[in-house]
Amino acid sequence: MRLSFAFTFALGLAIAPALAMAQAAAPSPTGRPPAKVEAPTSIKLVLYPAAEPRPALRYFLLPPLLERRPGNAAVHYGKVKAEQNAFFCNNELQTKIAEWSNTPLDKFPKEEARKVLPTSNSSIFRALERAARCETCDWDLPIREEEFISILLPEAQESRSFGRLLAAKARFEIVDRQYDEAIRTLQGGYALGRNVARGQTLVNGLVGIAICGIMSKTVEDFAQQPGAPNLYWALTNLPRPLVDLRAGFEAEMAMLYLSYPELRDLEHKDYPPQYWDQLLGKMVQRVQSWSGGKMPPELEQLAGTALVLRGYPMAKRALIAWGRSPAEVEAMPVAKVIMLYTMRTYDELRDESFKWFALPIWEARPGMEKADQDLRKALLEGREVIPVAGVLLPAVSAFNTAVARNDRSIAVLRIIEALRLYGAGHDGRLPEKLADITEVPIPLDPVTGEEFIYKKTGDVAILDAHTPPGTTPERFAWKPYEIRFAAKGK
Repeated sequence: MRLSFAFTFALGLAIAPALAMAQAAAPSPTGRPPAKVEAPTSIKLVLYPAAEPRPALRYFLLPPLLERRPGNAAVHYGKVKAEQNAFFCNNELQTKIAEWSNTPLDKFPKEEARKVLPTSNSSIFRALERAARCETCDWDLPIREEEFISILLPEAQESRSFGRLLAAKARFEIVDRQYDEAIRTLQGGYALGRNVARGQTLVNGLVGIAICGIMSKTVEDFAQQPGAPNLYWALTNLPRPLVDLRAGFEAEMAMLYLSYPELRDLEHKDYPPQYWDQLLGKMVQRVQSWSGGKMPPELEQLAGTALVLRGYPMAKRALIAWGRSPAEVEAMPVAKVIMLYTMRTYDELRDESFKWFALPIWEARPGMEKADQDLRKALLEGREVIPVAGVLLPAVSAFNTAVARNDRSIAVLRIIEALRLYGAGHDGRLPEKLADITEVPIPLDPVTGEEFIYKKTGDVAILDAHTPPGTTPERFAWKPYEIRFAAKGK
């Protein structure tokens, strides 16, 4: 996997629903139209009341301090694949494990899984345990030694297999009523997701979010099992955001200058004309390469000349508008004018996108979406002479949306556990409204900053969320929850 997978991943988030519909509409091999499968419009949960554990912080969903130790988790993750390559290269087995990591618990093949999954004391799970309890995780990515966008990331891809394996193990333990063991396995899964995201790329962050999402779905299943302990405080003590993309965002902001230090601070460089020509030629060639094209050198030179002819007047006007005198700009080599304009425009477009990163998504969303639109507009309308920003910069809103979706899933799980806690103290009944739950705080929706919507009719409650203006529930992978308690005696 190369770093440019970040952009493919973000595109995949957008086109996956359309692709699924296209596949559903495709003719079957028999020539008959496939049976129409209606996607459920809500998520149905049947909960069991569960009081707060005693002591209250008996359970954690990340390894607690007393169990952590010095060490680099990445070393142990590397050993998992290196020492068990045959296990992870068995495609049939890995397909089965991937299915089990998402199989509803009432359909989980417990006995088959018992025979197939490694035992808890196997070298695979021992290494994953050691990794989860390391205090640091340094993937040692060569972000200053190689072109950033071309860095290979096999470790991120391999970690997906580890996440699916941990989820399948946790599901087996839940079905087998080994709840303490399942919680320990979930600790390893959440730690894996956060550790993967410590890599200094947005790819690592997205993979980490995906792994944590698998764990959160497993916690949702956990809450629907009789006798499962209440995890409200375990969920509440998870970090917010659960997966922090800051390391990836900082590196992505600096990626061009990490890869090409000679581009730094061009405003104050005084190179001879031939050097500016070389620099411009190199930039044209790299942008053409990043965009996936293959052009003969003579055509690349013609393309560069065409860019200069089209962009030079625009670049001159901009440099004068930015404060340089007309005489100074006229005296500059043409290539210098183009490069100064290119890098200033890149920096402006980059910062307009990235400046929203630190804000909660409900505050940042309008600005992020406008920045994404401006970036597309700049590419379409030719604002850039050399489209460095248009080719390199990701759609920041897609990544912040992924973070918010992940945190929303934890907030929903906290509400689910709060309902179980309320039911334990009120004869197995659901509250009429969320405000009736006084035992623990009810979280706000991380996507909107507003309260969740809760409506109770009879013995069923609907938990829903507001849709941010100008978006759809599907963008945040949201479906309302239909919740009830299991009948007494079951």
